[in-house]
Amino acid sequence: MLPDALAAIPAHPTSQMPLTPEILFSIFLFIPVAIFLAYGISHLVKGKRPILLMCLLGGSIACVWEPIVDTLGLCYIKNGAETATFTLMDRTMPLFIPFVYIWYVGGMAYLSYRLIAAGITTKGLFALYIAEVCVNIFLESPGVLLGAYEYYGSQPFDIWGLPLWWPMMNPVMPILGGALIYKLEPHLKGWHILGIIPIIPMVDGIANAAIAWPVWLTLNQGDISLWWTHAATLVTLSLALYSIWMLSLLVARPESQVRKLTKRELLREAMSGDAPPLAGGPASVPTTAGPAPEKIPVGVPG
Repeated sequence: MLPDALAAIPAHPTSQMPLTPEILFSIFLFIPVAIFLAYGISHLVKGKRPILLMCLLGGSIACVWEPIVDTLGLCYIKNGAETATFTLMDRTMPLFIPFVYIWYVGGMAYLSYRLIAAGITTKGLFALYIAEVCVNIFLESPGVLLGAYEYYGSQPFDIWGLPLWWPMMNPVMPILGGALIYKLEPHLKGWHILGIIPIIPMVDGIANAAIAWPVWLTLNQGDISLWWTHAATLVTLSLALYSIWMLSLLVARPESQVRKLTKRELLREAMSGDAPPLAGGPASVPTTAGPAPEKIPVGVPG
């Protein structure tokens, strides 16, 4: 059965990595890595908890998922890269793959954690998902437009070389990671903070398996109609939104318990490394004191 299943997976293209796009895309993706690293080292130097550095380290490990999801999702990171890092499943990953995992999966998980800890409503969590969809489109588009990698097969919603089902699924990874860190962080004191590191590769695998499977199943059915892969994408999008709603039940707060801060203030506070503000307690219910009830004598004949 397994050899038959593997034989059904479409063969990837064989085009070689062009040097200039590889270098340009690597520089483009290293910029946010450098920014997150600078903040993480600053937190460490100032004696703050190194949660950001733990997330970035976890992101560097999570990149081992890339050859797996590329095989199932029909993405081809071109061979022959000058900055090759590791080879898995006969796919060699250039340096820009660890870069993107460090800052998008790891760094954005930290940012999601801080925004959740600052207080976020259900609406705000969905807004965070949409924002991270846009970030994902922004980070991936230069790579496909430059020709550093490509997608193949009957990819749905493929407008300029980037099938949009990937950005629909990818943001669940850092948001799930942020939610788990938010719930677990109070229990990770001292050296136990190292427990944040495996969270990042774990949520990468969880989100991909839980959300991308409808598209994976249809893409790997040979010469399948685009109608089916588009239908599968709608299921994948539904699963992504369902996942965000489930997470909102765990981490979102009522509007009355969320501070009114601008996006810039939230971002500045998130990247400061200072301890997150205490969660707001339940909204108080106003009471109106009335006169004491009249005492009714007991045992007095009327």
